[in-house]
This record gives sequence, structure tokens and C-alpha cells, in this order.
Amino acid sequence: MNSKIRIKVGTAEVEFEGTEQYMREEIPSILGMLVEYSEFQSSLDEESSEILPESTDTAKKKLQITTNTIATKLNSNSGADLIIAACAHLCLVKGQDSFKRSNILAEMKLATNFYKQTYSKNLSAALQSLVKAGKILETSVDTYALDSKEKQRLESILSGS
Repeated sequence: MNSKIRIKVGTAEVEFEGTEQYMREEIPSILGMLVEYSEFQSSLDEESSEILPESTDTAKKKLQITTNTIATKLNSNSGADLIIAACAHLCLVKGQDSFKRSNILAEMKLATNFYKQTYSKNLSAALQSLVKAGKILETSVDTYALDSKEKQRLESILSGS
């Protein structure tokens, strides 16, 4: 008697048809390969979404300060304020025009004098409120950029030191 089974793990999907004996013997090893493939694919996706290359335009790299210093100069006292400080660092120090949500969070965590665990939990709401306020732009799903007016404001504050 033949049986049929379809298995999906992550983005990989396999369909089998055969005898029960064949499935008992072969499916466990194939499942192991699917799980390994899925974990490998997930790690590649995480690496590519977390690490954006820095811009090679050295003219944009005007400042040499940390996110902690930027947060201090901006009198950051909320998660939204720290997001702006992180975006300012990514844009004005690292020279990136846009940044992934994961990059913003990683930059926020580097501001050890200001970062609180609750900021991570409330990140979506804080990003939404900043988009609505016109301080950052959502250029694509989970990718943001500083609004040009906000960028000018930040440059003015941070270069005046």
C-alpha cells in the first residue's frame, strides 16, 4: 500500500509517495537534512538583514561620535528619542541612507547609558509614532530613513559641538 506525505520546513518543501516501509526508512534522514537546510537559510537571512554595508561616500562621514554621545546631546529620555539617536549615528556617522529595524535596535543597544529592555519590546510602536510624526520615513517594510528636515536638525545640533 502506498502512502503520500508532504513536509514543509521553513522555505523548503518535500513531497513523498511510496510504501510505508520506504517512508519509515528514508524520511528521518531527509527530515534531518530539511531542518539543517532551514537553519542554514535562517542564519543567512538574519545575517543579511542585520548587516547593511556602510556607505563608501566618505563625505557623509562627518562625525566621529558614539550613539551614547548623540543621545546625550539630544537629551534622550524615551525609546523614541533613542531611536532618533541610533538613526542619527547610522546616518551621520556611518553614512547609511537607510537602515533596517534590526540595525536600529542594535545601535540602540550600543547606547548603554540610555538603553532599556522595554525599548526593544515597544520598538514597533515607537517606530510607528516617529513615522507618523514625520521624523523618520518607512522606505520599505522594516527599513527606515531619516526625514530630510530631521536630518538637518540633527546635523545642526551635533555639529555645533
